[in-house]
Amino acid sequence: MLSIVKNYVTSWKTEELAFSYELDCSVTPAGLTLTLHQLQTAFSLAITIQPSPDSLRISSFTLEEESYLGDLSQPLYDAALIEMVLQGLDLIAFCAQRFNKQEVNFMLSSDDADHLTSLKSLFQSISSHTTIHGKRQLLSLVIDEAFFETMESMTIQLHQKLWGHQKSDLVVRKYLQSADRTNAPVLSFLSLQKKQGLQDQASNVISFPKRPHRRTAI
Repeated sequence: MLSIVKNYVTSWKTEELAFSYELDCSVTPAGLTLTLHQLQTAFSLAITIQPSPDSLRISSFTLEEESYLGDLSQPLYDAALIEMVLQGLDLIAFCAQRFNKQEVNFMLSSDDADHLTSLKSLFQSISSHTTIHGKRQLLSLVIDEAFFETMESMTIQLHQKLWGHQKSDLVVRKYLQSADRTNAPVLSFLSLQKKQGLQDQASNVISFPKRPHRRTAI
């Protein structure tokens, strides 16, 4: 299972994403832990998965971020966070299908749930509960055609907005123009922003790429 999940992340098409990813996997007493790394930003997302009889259970969805990026470029920071969450959900959907589960239940702390509640249109229900571990948010997700369609729409909207910001944000523009974004750490653009400011705002604007219809592959 671990190699299958790693190979799935490796199969993600870089031209369809704003960032690129690597995955670490481990089996712990708490369950299967998947740690998704966003290479350009050093952001990471740790997901703990616990199969249950009727559903896939997610007991942690912990995102670690680098604070500098918000000061460097707010649009790039927002895009990095949102795409990381969407790719995390894509990975969870893949695991649910591998375990033959259509329903996913997230039982999360408030901090972990905050990353998901802004995407509430994806979830069937969101409710608060008091457990022996304290207050937890229960988010229920059904992996069906509507889920994939909503994910596709959110991803396209995210990337369109990011590409639109290149006219006013030098860091976004230089990042999107990088010949190999896999080897373009965002931090390297900090000195560029300080030296050049936002001059020539509309120069060398690149077009938003057309993306083929994308589904979680099994």
